[in-house]
Amino acid sequence: LIKRCIYRYEQMSRILIIGAGCWGTALATVLAKNHRVFLWARDKKIVDEINSKHTNSKYFHKEKLNKKITSFSGIIESSRFDFIFYVLPAKFFSDFCNKYLVKQKIKNFVICSKGIDSSGLLLSNISKKILSVSDLYILSGPSFAHEVFNQKPTAISIAGKKKVISLGKLFYSSNIRIYYSKNIESLELLGILKNIYAIGAGIIEGLNLGENARAAYISRCLSEISYMLEANNFNPKNILTLGGIGDLLLTCSSKNSRNYLYGYNFIKKKSNASKTIEGINSISCIKRNFLISLKYLPILKTVINIVKGKEPNKEIKLLLNRKFKFE
Repeated sequence: LIKRCIYRYEQMSRILIIGAGCWGTALATVLAKNHRVFLWARDKKIVDEINSKHTNSKYFHKEKLNKKITSFSGIIESSRFDFIFYVLPAKFFSDFCNKYLVKQKIKNFVICSKGIDSSGLLLSNISKKILSVSDLYILSGPSFAHEVFNQKPTAISIAGKKKVISLGKLFYSSNIRIYYSKNIESLELLGILKNIYAIGAGIIEGLNLGENARAAYISRCLSEISYMLEANNFNPKNILTLGGIGDLLLTCSSKNSRNYLYGYNFIKKKSNASKTIEGINSISCIKRNFLISLKYLPILKTVINIVKGKEPNKEIKLLLNRKFKFE
């Protein structure tokens, strides 16, 4: 028994999760079963609550967190951790790294945010430019945080070039099943695009266009995304992965998706000001990094036009009245 305990302790990793929102807290809960987990938060009140009461009531009401989760704010010493997960909104990535992580050696850095930095760059490209990282990964896929937190079965993709299986082992004996990939940038692009298209799905719901319209919409979104993958020299078959069709189906089908809810509220003229909407951030800067011609992406163009203020019914009519085509 002593030998087993020693072995288990030696196998435990020290994991830092940057961001104590819904997704960061859910990941911490999953990983704390078998590892030492540290949860970084901006808000000192959240830090104190997690450490004293083992709750994060802002996001999970009075549900109890694993007592092995330790929270802190302020300075980060990267050398203390075997794995660092970045889970804050993508638009803050450059500023956060420059403030807390630059000039430090990082063993394993896992990007969990789906979006583009405020500079318009992919988070993986920024990491390579300004951080000293031994191994870089992207974690993405259909995963609502509350379901992960409540131990619902979930499958996600992890992309990396080297020790991707070592990262996957962190999730053994959990409710999360991992699938591996070597396609870092294509997985990032898929995460960015699904957020934008999810806004369109919310617009369809807000206009009460029906289930037929949503099914057709998702099908044609898959076609547009495949086109964009190929145009940017990625394998178009990547659309068939968890980070592709899996994430698109989830976020285009539920108001639990912030981006979907944004599109719905946009039509209903309700406030969308309370949360970060990655799809909106991405709309303004996606063309800076990818080969995108809206001429060949009529759905994406329609979503962008509506979000930028054009009349929704008129834009959708233009979309439907295009010349029929083969598929």
